[in-house]
Amino acid sequence: MTVHDSIPARLEEKIELSQGLAIFRFALSSDLVFRPGQYATMWLTHHGKTIPRPYSIASSPTDTRTLEFYINLVADGDLTPSLWDPEVIHGLQAQCPETSVAITGPKGLFVLDGNDRRNLILVASGTGLAPFISMIRMLNADYLRDSDSFEPRSVWVAHGVSHPANLGYHDELQSLASETLRNPSRRLGIVYLPTISRPYLDPSWTGLKGRVETLFEDSISRDSSPIGLEEIVKGMLRTVARPETHAVYICGHPGTVDNVVRSFTARGFKVGVDLKHERYYH
Repeated sequence: MTVHDSIPARLEEKIELSQGLAIFRFALSSDLVFRPGQYATMWLTHHGKTIPRPYSIASSPTDTRTLEFYINLVADGDLTPSLWDPEVIHGLQAQCPETSVAITGPKGLFVLDGNDRRNLILVASGTGLAPFISMIRMLNADYLRDSDSFEPRSVWVAHGVSHPANLGYHDELQSLASETLRNPSRRLGIVYLPTISRPYLDPSWTGLKGRVETLFEDSISRDSSPIGLEEIVKGMLRTVARPETHAVYICGHPGTVDNVVRSFTARGFKVGVDLKHERYYH
């Protein structure tokens, strides 16, 4: 099968985060120009069979020869089981004749509005974080290129997963958030809010607990127990988030997206104006 207008690619690295979750980094043979938030289609060929699958791009648009995907294994999926097959991975890294990857795209409208200068709230579940990593990397590159003229902007990143090991890009986001704390006058401020829905699987986790959508609910604990971290963060978000000052982008499981949209529309945010969302069906 011939994939028209495709870019041949070589697998540079597969970064295993946890069982069935990995970051795949490809070197491209020619430039791929895209906007952060868009997706590209991977065409995997192995032993004469070609399978296409679209994935959101996590890499920065400033690096047009590198493409990064944040992928969750779907056991009954058409393509992802092959990406956990050692023979396929070896073939992609060694560029064996019978195993190859080509890239087409980009496509997609889930992108930052360049004319909207509001602060950002980025809400993701699972691998729905990928387009936001691309957005943050672009914004940070713009800031580092000319920090003095960069228009001040804050970005809140809320990422929900079931277990701490599933927090892809945790170190990168934590580093940017720590930089913001060290330098409050930094013109690009990052607030990172990772939350775990199954904290009982890792008792050492001391951060936020619960599904990511619960951070945006209006419910407040009425009992006499001490106010927890979750209630403090929810209170901050209720105070900070207003459609006049913030645009909200949501990506992830359909249930997560619907719940977050419901919470924000109840506060006066309008879909398509103040809210953009994209659903992942796996």
